[in-house]
Amino acid sequence: MARDRLIWLLPGLSTGLIVGLCSCSDSAFTQLTQTDLFVQNSLQTVDVLLVVDNSCSMVEEQNKLATNFDTFIQYFTDANVDWQIGVVTTDTYQEKFSGRLIGGDDEIIVVNAEGQAEDTVAWDKTWPVGPGVLFSLDPSWDTVTGNDTLEHWCTDSPATPGAANPGCGGSGTGADDRLGQVLVTEFMPDPDAVEDSLGEWLELTNIGDTDVDMTGWALADAGRNYAEVPDGTIIAAGGSLVFARSSDTSVNGDVPADVALGDAFTMNNHDLYITPETDDPSAVFAEMVAQGTSGSGTEMGLEAPWLAVNEPLVSTENTGFLRDDANLSILVVSDEEDSSPMSVSDYLNGFVDIKGEEAYRDHSRMNISAVVGDTPPDFEGQPSCSSPNGDAKYGSRYVEAVSETGGLMDSICAEDFSPIVQQLGLTLSGLQVDFALSRVPQIDTLAVSLYADDTDESKIRDLTLDVGYSYVEETNSIHFEFDQIPESQNRILAEYKILSGS
Repeated sequence: MARDRLIWLLPGLSTGLIVGLCSCSDSAFTQLTQTDLFVQNSLQTVDVLLVVDNSCSMVEEQNKLATNFDTFIQYFTDANVDWQIGVVTTDTYQEKFSGRLIGGDDEIIVVNAEGQAEDTVAWDKTWPVGPGVLFSLDPSWDTVTGNDTLEHWCTDSPATPGAANPGCGGSGTGADDRLGQVLVTEFMPDPDAVEDSLGEWLELTNIGDTDVDMTGWALADAGRNYAEVPDGTIIAAGGSLVFARSSDTSVNGDVPADVALGDAFTMNNHDLYITPETDDPSAVFAEMVAQGTSGSGTEMGLEAPWLAVNEPLVSTENTGFLRDDANLSILVVSDEEDSSPMSVSDYLNGFVDIKGEEAYRDHSRMNISAVVGDTPPDFEGQPSCSSPNGDAKYGSRYVEAVSETGGLMDSICAEDFSPIVQQLGLTLSGLQVDFALSRVPQIDTLAVSLYADDTDESKIRDLTLDVGYSYVEETNSIHFEFDQIPESQNRILAEYKILSGS
């Protein structure tokens, strides 16, 4: 921008920084100098609704999504974006899915050396999972069937990791119902003394008369958790072992752990959606997207989010997710075409109406992105793309939705999802990476500095070409890579001599 406009926009900066945009001597022409000022965008407030295909062909894609979205979550966290991420599935037939945010449900599966489930404890949103709530099995229900029911677990007893549970008035039948020998008898899914990533733990008890060598055993869930028990681990007859995220009692909440599982196993809490305040958000996200393959084969990737953000769910089971002041971004991941009942335009108009009239003009207020079969096949009946994981049908309805709302598109057959994940995180944050210069610079004179605000005292640092930023000749712009992006509302000051003849 020209000098007079710069001074108007930057009243607090010392005039010494911007003086000399052009000068002349009495005897010779002096090369023109240009100063451009840019202000980084403000961070967005955004609700991200991820729609995951949970049909029979999506295991590998769910795993890739969980792995690559660590980058997405980390970017949002580092950039201090006000974000929320919720997950629904493409299955609208089963009531437990059908537009309901996935969260709060989980299970512990004890897998023996033969690959069979020795014991399983599953909980859902009706269980009182919350900060500091310990689940302790009443000793009268120490069976693989007895520990399936919430009423058989004490939630107000003191923790007794590695020791006998005190009980809470149970009246089970004990040994008569025993089917397995190693049972889950205590677990802490949401510690309040320390973060989940450090303090989650569970207790296994051997209710048999013989020791059990747990070599080849594992702790798993129905998603992507699978923690192998260290070889040589012995659980004595009548004894118990405590498995925790960490065995260091100075950081794990003083839990005397026998086996440390690290981050290979995690337990979901009642987080219906993830926010910057969520403990261990990457692990919770991985739990949410790993929805298995039990969903309907009639995928409805537009109907599912429609149900999620409309009544009755938006003010009941999904309450709190959709915020009036937040942008809404929907991302669909599926290898099939959308089979939702309404037209694409009906869904888009409905989503836009939710965010208000502004959303008709500003796609950042509501947009749909998709990782689907994104290329029309040469002949009808052929797949859109193929990968080692299988074929994907052309998602024409998703392609239309993305095109109409200015979203992002990538192929479900891509080897990894990190490119679209990074770009989506950047786009939704609202931060800008390219800043077009007003004139063509003499590149060896280009000097770029970063300021926190409109005062010269707020200078953060001078940036080095090809280290702190790059110059893109084709677009005559300053470009910042992922780890170089100026923070929200930073000022970028570019000073340079104008290239002769430009």
